[in-house]
Amino acid sequence: MVTIDVDAAEAAAGVLKTLGVKRDTYQDQRFYPPPGDPVEGQAAYFVSMVAVDHRTSLFEPFEGYIEGEFFHGADALYRLGRLAYDRGFFKAERLAALTPSEAEQLFSIGGRRVWDFNVRVLLLRDVGKKASARGGFEFIISVDSIKKLREALSAMRAYEDPVGKKAMLLAKFLEGRGLASFKDSAEADVPVDNHLSRVAYRLGIVDVNYDFLESGVEVGREDDVRLREVVKTAWRIVAKFADLHPFALDDFLWNFGRGICRRVKPQCASCPFREVCKAHKLGRYPPEHLHLLTWYY
Repeated sequence: MVTIDVDAAEAAAGVLKTLGVKRDTYQDQRFYPPPGDPVEGQAAYFVSMVAVDHRTSLFEPFEGYIEGEFFHGADALYRLGRLAYDRGFFKAERLAALTPSEAEQLFSIGGRRVWDFNVRVLLLRDVGKKASARGGFEFIISVDSIKKLREALSAMRAYEDPVGKKAMLLAKFLEGRGLASFKDSAEADVPVDNHLSRVAYRLGIVDVNYDFLESGVEVGREDDVRLREVVKTAWRIVAKFADLHPFALDDFLWNFGRGICRRVKPQCASCPFREVCKAHKLGRYPPEHLHLLTWYY
């Protein structure tokens, strides 16, 4: 049985209150388009890139030098995306007819492709076809609520996750960039991925059996959805206790999970949560639950 430990959530929130957590504005032009560019182009970039923003590594890391600078994982993906944007890659009609050879510029580094290359090509083709049918990308994001955004995205295969990881990530980007303003901010949640699940389990805000997590047994789709829904709810509780917008919390947690609470060799000496961390107290650092063959996150 998986439950939420409200006391642990309140303790984590207490630490967060001391950290001065702030939202990103997503202006780093290594990864994102110039903010003054036409809305259609920016919308096309974010809808398309978030559509393929899921696990980049399976057997080998997706990393390497791009124009002389080393990038890893999602950073590498968005750096490649930014360069493709400059070449006019993100047009609905072009994406709808995308070929594997054209996709090489977005999904490969030094000739090494991302692990599910063909899946991402198909997801982008679907995005392009659906956007073309709707009259472009700007129309898709021209909504005043997160609920309506999710409805507008629901026809796209990339956004069919019941937990809504990619939809929430897109909402976060759009609002942070000033491309959308949502009146139903109470509907915002963290976009739950591996990092957020792992941190929730280790902090103990989601009480799950560590033996199970450490066993490496892969869960099926229904169990994965159930676990991530619990994680999402737990972080919503933490956000309320900490008086943080879930999108600001996600910005913090994503970087924290990548840099401090790593899957392997967590950097506990640098962790502000170590005094309230279940994993640290037990001396056990389980990974996130295992669910590999998915494009949901």
